Amino acid sequence: QLAPAGISRLQEKSHVMPPSDLLRLPVDELRSSRLAELLASIDAADAADAPLLTLLFDKAFGGDAGLQLLRSAAVQEALRATALVHADDAIRSFALVHCKRLAAAAADVSLLGASGVLQQIAVLVSDASLGVSQRAVGFFVACAASAGALRAVLDHAPSRTALLAPCAAAAADPAGGVPALALRTLALFGEIAAIGDAQCAMCEESGALDLALAAWRGSDELVRLNALEVFALLARVPRGLHWLEAHGVVDDLLAQARGAETDGDAPMAEVQLPSVFHCLAELLEAGGDAAVDKALSTGGLLGPLWRQLEPAGGGARDAALAAVRGAACSRRGCILVLRQTASGGAADPLARLLRSSDARAKVGAFAVAAQLCSSCAQFAADGEVA
Repeated sequence: QLAPAGISRLQEKSHVMPPSDLLRLPVDELRSSRLAELLASIDAADAADAPLLTLLFDKAFGGDAGLQLLRSAAVQEALRATALVHADDAIRSFALVHCKRLAAAAADVSLLGASGVLQQIAVLVSDASLGVSQRAVGFFVACAASAGALRAVLDHAPSRTALLAPCAAAAADPAGGVPALALRTLALFGEIAAIGDAQCAMCEESGALDLALAAWRGSDELVRLNALEVFALLARVPRGLHWLEAHGVVDDLLAQARGAETDGDAPMAEVQLPSVFHCLAELLEAGGDAAVDKALSTGGLLGPLWRQLEPAGGGARDAALAAVRGAACSRRGCILVLRQTASGGAADPLARLLRSSDARAKVGAFAVAAQLCSSCAQFAADGEVA
């Protein structure tokens, strides 16, 4: 016999107290004598119960006492076997919210590994629901804030395998390109690597960054855009800069910025140009004088950047301004930008953009001017910037 409309699956199960009744109970009772019913309510719930169940879990697992309860074997098993594999994506999502509270400490991450929860979270990075996937990604980014917690993730073989499974599948079938799920994993490791040198080294060690090279050197121009986003993240840390240089990515970026790349889809290469300049902006800002020498002094980047600042320069003007500002952060870059500007006088495109009626152009140009003033003040004492 069918249940009447509006009756949830949980309410049909008479032996399980519905969330609305459980919510009325004192929190100490929920955490003790009613814990079994609380956990049973997860399996019995459906989409209609999810909002109340979310409130119920916030109540039961809030604060330090709730955090300690999350570490218990009973709750860990309920998360692994029920909440994180529930058919309703809202329930999987709020389970991940509570798991994230255990992401900061290596000991807690190891506990999640031992209980099987960590492996299930790794699987959810590839979840069909983008919201659930983003929650799972957020969990691992939170782990990476501590190098010890990230090491605990990567040292747990089942979780590491599950996390890197899309990358392994892409590597096993190079002709098939880089699938969307692998791009999610690639973006996750790019975000982790940008946190610091220790995290970047672990990402490199895991092999996840190899997929970025495959994506960049593949034939799918849209996938190359994803690789550029990862490269921009890597450029923020010294280890990432070294990796980009060692694998020839910096040379590739400079070649495309100069228009020297002739292979592939020319219109798509033009679409990629703002992302190329954005990546170079990160590299110039983080890399200092050495990056300026590579990109501007010997790499011939200054001319292409300045051409983008012209009225008919193209669609990469804002990204080119960001790259000029990045160059101006270093002593040598500041000098080169000042010389380039002075050589054009009042007709210099940067000077014109400072007077532009285009608000975006003016903001970008003033950001460059502000950085030049800041760099001059910083380096003038050394006598290298007049």
